[in-house]
Amino acid sequence: MSIKVLNPGLFSTIQDEGRIGYQDQGFSAAGALDNYAFRLAQTLINNDGPAIECTIFGPTLQFLEDNTFAITGAQFDAQLNEKAISHQTVIAAKRGDILTLNSARVGARAYIVFGKPIDVPLIAESYSTHTHSQIGGYEGRALKSGDTLQIRKQGDYMSHIGLTVPVEIPLSDTIHIIEGPQFDSFDDEAKVQLTSNSFKISEKSDRMGFRLQGSNIAPKESADIISEPVALGSIQVPDDGNPIILLNDKQTVGGYTKIATVCVADLEILAQKKPSETIDFQWITVAQANEKLKEKERKFAEKQEQLSESPIFDLSQMRHTSSRINKLLKGEL
Repeated sequence: MSIKVLNPGLFSTIQDEGRIGYQDQGFSAAGALDNYAFRLAQTLINNDGPAIECTIFGPTLQFLEDNTFAITGAQFDAQLNEKAISHQTVIAAKRGDILTLNSARVGARAYIVFGKPIDVPLIAESYSTHTHSQIGGYEGRALKSGDTLQIRKQGDYMSHIGLTVPVEIPLSDTIHIIEGPQFDSFDDEAKVQLTSNSFKISEKSDRMGFRLQGSNIAPKESADIISEPVALGSIQVPDDGNPIILLNDKQTVGGYTKIATVCVADLEILAQKKPSETIDFQWITVAQANEKLKEKERKFAEKQEQLSESPIFDLSQMRHTSSRINKLLKGEL
């Protein structure tokens, strides 16, 4: 059976952790912009299926078969059959139920995962959509009204009903950065300007990169360099002096000077930013960035362990399921 897309929302795509290890063959990694929110969703739902990544205004979906789902990441005004539902909680859905995410109240991107996972082709070991090359996910594109998403059979899809975790959306204006490969191509004034002033995220930003507006930090000479591999989080600066933070759908090589690279641990903060919001950069060392990432991974592992060893359940979800089972046993449904 399947899930039908009644309204796709602003920009909804199927994503997982990304197409890792294929950039040397020209494959962009793609994947969830907020990797931690996606991994948390998989932990809650208890399978390795992909998610629907929702951006600012989410989709409306109709379940064509009984299923379960959980929503993590940004907090949307989500409803099931026009009734508000809990965030970061595994919820049961019956055949015919309609899930509507509406708009994001806090953050920008959420992830919907399902107890019976979405069934799409695995391409280069990933389900992730890369719209620019039109591969992965659902036909290599963002979802459209009328799309029907097939789902896989999953015998234990009800096992985590009601499992919940407190909401902790990473909201901060400070983004930590390390020196980029062309750091010396910029004068001292440009380096100071990068961390002394706020930058606004342009409306032209997308999953390829966040275009920033603020102080001009053009390189001392031409921004053009011989094309070379670019890292996730690289901050390119073309001749117009407006920085671009390269994100998951970035090209694999680039020919612009790169003044800095965003600390991996802060990428989830960027993922929850909306156009017109501002960010501030702060320099740190490579060693500090590594420690920051290690600490983040440690805390995330603790959260996963807590979900396993000391789970918290939303009793209202469990009561709803119990009531339905009782009706089924009595032949009332």
